[in-house]
Amino acid sequence: MQPDGKTFEPEISLYEAILEDISRGNLKGGDRLKVSALAKQYGQSASPIREVLRRMQGEGFVEILPNRGAVIVSANAHTIQNIFEILQLLEPYFVKWFAEYALPEMLEELEKVHHQMLDLSGQDLYKFRQMDTEFHRIICKHHYNDSAADTWRRLRTALNVHASRLRISAPRIETIIKEHAELIEAFRTNDSTKALEVIERHVSGSFHQMSQQMRAIGI
Repeated sequence: MQPDGKTFEPEISLYEAILEDISRGNLKGGDRLKVSALAKQYGQSASPIREVLRRMQGEGFVEILPNRGAVIVSANAHTIQNIFEILQLLEPYFVKWFAEYALPEMLEELEKVHHQMLDLSGQDLYKFRQMDTEFHRIICKHHYNDSAADTWRRLRTALNVHASRLRISAPRIETIIKEHAELIEAFRTNDSTKALEVIERHVSGSFHQMSQQMRAIGI
């Protein structure tokens, strides 16, 4: 069950349910995660809870401390900067290939998500981040380099978790959607040069806004 007492959907794993609650801020950095409490909260036995916590420890989302158990790792500027620096290398890699080789059905998939983002209320930043992630995931998932795509997926998941405290301003949301539209147009015309220019601006803009907020709240 989720913290509000609702059972999570069958297609959502326990791992995803806990990760969502961290990303939404229902569980915050520094919070202690007691196995017994989580088992009751999510309607699970202790064994799968421990397994998920070990996985999250390996991914850097929680720290398991002697005599304290699992504690959610607090976000820090160094971690977020490291993630962005790698994404700045990976995103152009995928975008260039997509601009040159994407099939019409791949573009249709991308456009569908883009239209869903246009219809999405900016009030739910968690959903917006999820849709934004899905937009970029489509670009990555069709690439032949599965290892690079998996690295991107793990980094993007980590970014969503560590940046959960940070807001996305209304002007930034508008810019993100506008740049997504520019990417789609570049993909439609197989203009890899334009696509690369847009994605570099896109990633840098996101990091710039996050950096300003991190300084403001002292991360």
